[in-house]
Amino acid sequence: MKKIFSELKGFVIYSPELLTQYLQEHNLPGNNILKYFVENEHGDEITKSGIAIPIIGVEEDYYSFRISTKGESILNDNEVAAQSEGWIFQSANHEMKIVGIGYLKDISSINEENSITLPLENGWFSFKIRAGNKDGEKLFELNAEKQETKPDFSGDLTTTYYFT
Repeated sequence: MKKIFSELKGFVIYSPELLTQYLQEHNLPGNNILKYFVENEHGDEITKSGIAIPIIGVEEDYYSFRISTKGESILNDNEVAAQSEGWIFQSANHEMKIVGIGYLKDISSINEENSITLPLENGWFSFKIRAGNKDGEKLFELNAEKQETKPDFSGDLTTTYYFT
């Protein structure tokens, strides 16, 4: 299973098409989009709109990501070290992309080597993020529940995922 590094101690899960569309609609130019996440309200808006989910406070290391669905678990309860609920995500191109958050300093540097692309049907999802060790591997389980309409956002932006 492919692993990626937690650049700047975090990751971002995002929909490339919707993020590009948001940046164009709000006239946010350039390749350094990390500044829009940390310097003004655009980061909160992008997150609350289901375009991107930040995963911060992650020990610097390599991690795997897997999607699970309602009623299915990859991590057993005793393997879960950190968990956060209330996230929303909108898939637009039958996929979601995950990259170390540091790559948002220059989005032109994102490629297949330093990112993970996971298949996800189009539409709205509510997400529960579970982090832990599975068979000696550091893993983020993204529990996705399909929704008919845009779900309410209640994710905790201050959740950290430090675990060993």
